[in-house]
Amino acid sequence: MDFEPKSLSSTGGIPEGSRREPEPELGDAETREISPFISRRFVIGSLLAFGILVANAFVTYRTIANLIEASRIAENTLKVVEALKDVQGDVADSQIELRGYIISGERERLERARAFLERGATRAETLRALSGAIADQTQQIELLGAQIGEELARFDTLIEIHRRNGVAATLRNIRATAGPAAIHRVELLTAELLGAADARLARRTEQSRRSSDLSVITAAVATLFNLGLLGLVILLARREIKERRQAEEVVRFGATHDPLTGLPNRLLLAERANRALTSAKSEGRSVGLLFIDLDRFKNINDALGHEAGDRLLQNVAGRVARCVRRSDTIARQGGDEFVVLIEAFQDRGDLAQVAEKILVEVAKPMTVYGKEFQITASIGISVSPVDGEDLRALLKNADIAMYRAKQQGKNTAQHYASGMNPGSVERLELEAALRHALERNELDLYYQPKVEARSGRVTGIECLLRWQHPNVGLVLPDQLVPLAEETGLIVPIGQWALRAACLQAQKWAGQGLPMFRMAVNLSARQFVSATLLEDVAGTIRETGMDPRWIEFEVTESVMLPDPQQAVKLLRNLKAMGVRLTIDDFGTGYSSLAYLKRLPIDCVKIDASFIRGIPVDASDVAITETILAMARSLRLKVVAEGVETLDQARFLERGGCDEMQGYYFSKPLPAEELTTYLKEQGAALEESRRGEASGRLRVVSGGDRRFPK
Repeated sequence: MDFEPKSLSSTGGIPEGSRREPEPELGDAETREISPFISRRFVIGSLLAFGILVANAFVTYRTIANLIEASRIAENTLKVVEALKDVQGDVADSQIELRGYIISGERERLERARAFLERGATRAETLRALSGAIADQTQQIELLGAQIGEELARFDTLIEIHRRNGVAATLRNIRATAGPAAIHRVELLTAELLGAADARLARRTEQSRRSSDLSVITAAVATLFNLGLLGLVILLARREIKERRQAEEVVRFGATHDPLTGLPNRLLLAERANRALTSAKSEGRSVGLLFIDLDRFKNINDALGHEAGDRLLQNVAGRVARCVRRSDTIARQGGDEFVVLIEAFQDRGDLAQVAEKILVEVAKPMTVYGKEFQITASIGISVSPVDGEDLRALLKNADIAMYRAKQQGKNTAQHYASGMNPGSVERLELEAALRHALERNELDLYYQPKVEARSGRVTGIECLLRWQHPNVGLVLPDQLVPLAEETGLIVPIGQWALRAACLQAQKWAGQGLPMFRMAVNLSARQFVSATLLEDVAGTIRETGMDPRWIEFEVTESVMLPDPQQAVKLLRNLKAMGVRLTIDDFGTGYSSLAYLKRLPIDCVKIDASFIRGIPVDASDVAITETILAMARSLRLKVVAEGVETLDQARFLERGGCDEMQGYYFSKPLPAEELTTYLKEQGAALEESRRGEASGRLRVVSGGDRRFPK
């Protein structure tokens, strides 16, 4: 039977009037539509406007080009005329000086005559350089230069005779070799060239006048067209801006809400919790937090698959939402964990009543894909400020209380008590062991390849931290990284990981494999470290690694505390030449206005969005929106968590650049990945040969294939 809360004033429960309205459980075929990121109307209108603008620009260009060409030819023609007149003057001056020599016998007059003629020869060379403007008279100009050259040679001979034999012998040679006919031919040829140049100049002037009239008409017509197009583009742009704002609202909602359930995500929970805790502290009241974990959910998920598990989580989210007030916050913490933040209550009994209502509601039978299930939950309860003054402490202690509830048989709720922390000693021992892990070489990197969607080749590798504890065994990042963050050891560990990744990349290159881009995660503690830039630069110098092959993955939440400082730090990293990627994209505050300021190269779509495609309409819509947004910002896109062929096909067709996930390879030690890379290279080579004969294309690098 349904559990109805009573009045808060009388029973400590949730007031009837402030409950959420019941939400129907999601059907199997429920979908959500989303408009395209860029409308077809805007694309067609813009292409039409662009085409007309191009046509107008082409006509204007041709008109201006004709005017410029006519002006250039006229200018060159004027230069030709000027040069011809100079040649005429030089030849005349040469003849005057030659006559002066005949009269006076002065050698200087003969040399000046030669100098004038030599200057005329130089100007003839200038005419030859301008012959492109008067191509039809190139032969005449060549002839003019040759005739002047002959006269120049004759003057050289005369000067030599004067030097050896004196004036009398020179005068005899002048009479013997005098060539008035040659000089006359030079003068006639010069006059003919001048006449032709004057005629050409007149024709070009008339052509320029006509072109100028045409250009005025063309400019008037183009202006009218452009004004009309401007109005059209403004209209389309206004509509497009409205649609883009709506699309950004969808992205913003996806950034602060869980894509599967529609509940607030951890980021929005943290924002509301911090605000509530600050207000409660100033007013002297408490804030309650309920940590909900589903019992045996993994068994259902493994037995029926992720799709059935996702549908079950959606239905549970709806049931929990019916148990609380609108003023309370329900968030999905991750996996099968939910958190309820309650800001107004009288005592712990109120929280216990809410928890009991949730337990009853969740335990009701539900039908998923035609099969009936019954699932229970365990709830841990913590209260500020007794159990913690910040969200992290409240979550930690509520989590401890939740595990105590599971130990007591599940389907129950437990308040946190200080004696519930049996893991404190073990945690201290683990922390102490971590401090010596680097010294004892217990840390290792596992590598997961990133595959280019278009070609199937490995283009990058993400480096994932592992700790082989001598007693505990393999410690995974979800336990290792938080511990390293809290102790501050993440900074030296991160520096070691970057150095190890660079050395491994060079080792692979030395084995004949291609150079791969090595992706290393930057944690929040590393990002605010004062020595980050120095550490990165030092590692690059020490290993000799080309920074182009280094990639840093940073989550959006890391940059939120101080966005301006984050942008500055990212720009400094970018200046080193490394590649920057936003990790877990879509799970943080993905504002377009903020994102475009970041000097990033790539975004990585979080695996939580990839899991539901291509079946889940919400995941499909959000993934397509992120792909479209990345294209508009000219960013590369990597999808993580790809586990099926259908997901790989969907992402490839959607324009995703790279993919990674278990469909291609799980994270592997260096030795195993070396074998994988060699086999993948051989498979790609075989695929290229197969493509020539019509076979299918290898995408995964192993034996997984899908057609183009």
